[in-house]
Amino acid sequence: MKFYKAQTNGNDFIIITENDLTLIPSKIQELADRKYGVGCDQVIFLRKNSEQYCVEFYNQDGSRASMCGNGACAVGLLISRVYGIDNVELSVLAEVITNTANCLTRHNAFKCSASVYARQFAEYFSCQGLGMSREQANSAACLDRPGGRDVVKLQGYHIAPPKNCVYNVRCSGDKVTIEFPLPEMHGNFVYTGNKHLVLPKSEISNVHEIARENPDCNIHFVSKTAEHTLRVETFERGVGWTLACGSGAIAVGYHSGIKGKIEIIHDGGKSMVEVKSTQIELTTAPKIVYEGEFYEQNNL
Repeated sequence: MKFYKAQTNGNDFIIITENDLTLIPSKIQELADRKYGVGCDQVIFLRKNSEQYCVEFYNQDGSRASMCGNGACAVGLLISRVYGIDNVELSVLAEVITNTANCLTRHNAFKCSASVYARQFAEYFSCQGLGMSREQANSAACLDRPGGRDVVKLQGYHIAPPKNCVYNVRCSGDKVTIEFPLPEMHGNFVYTGNKHLVLPKSEISNVHEIARENPDCNIHFVSKTAEHTLRVETFERGVGWTLACGSGAIAVGYHSGIKGKIEIIHDGGKSMVEVKSTQIELTTAPKIVYEGEFYEQNNL
């Protein structure tokens, strides 16, 4: 299996460009393992259908991610280097994921009505340690429309239904910029395709308790170092501590209330977020590290 290894501010990825290839979660875990595989934070599938480029994101533990800003920027750079296209629309393939009878099942988001989505996510939350049975979760879930959009409301959670989203990505030299719609925000929760919890740096000592209470979130601990500069440390769902998070930078920048350009300092480097009237942009400098082949390893 051929792949590309890429990184954006130390947030690293395996990008697979074979259109017909699918991998079960255990194989994704094997690839992502830093001792027995290639090693990465996310495995990304890039599929080209006619002139459309579609991407799917998977976390280190094999779970599906709805979006990855740094990964999308790395894919944009790869498309520029391999196909010579500097401006591209990336379609992010999203699915509703639920846990039914202890089996992970996936439902195409296009086929889910809002009511079905509410029921499925209630079922999902009941399996995430919220202290309620599946039946209680089903009856407790309801639909709300903050910002005029259907979301699931359950025990303080507001979860926007995932959907296939198209993101504009453009390359200029070594810099890559991706455009996001303005996020949805409810208190410290920000939705940028993924769900993010933005907290002050003072809460960082409680990270494991916070992660247990919010298993569906990427968690960011933020301190302000200058008027338009924020320092961020990220604990990512399905990965753990990571050196950077692109969609998290978007969430942190929007949550700050700062208008215009904001410098985001991660453990692995810097990115720029610009809050505009109708959209928000992330600019990074991803790198294609190498191209390789992964061979199946038989047990002896």
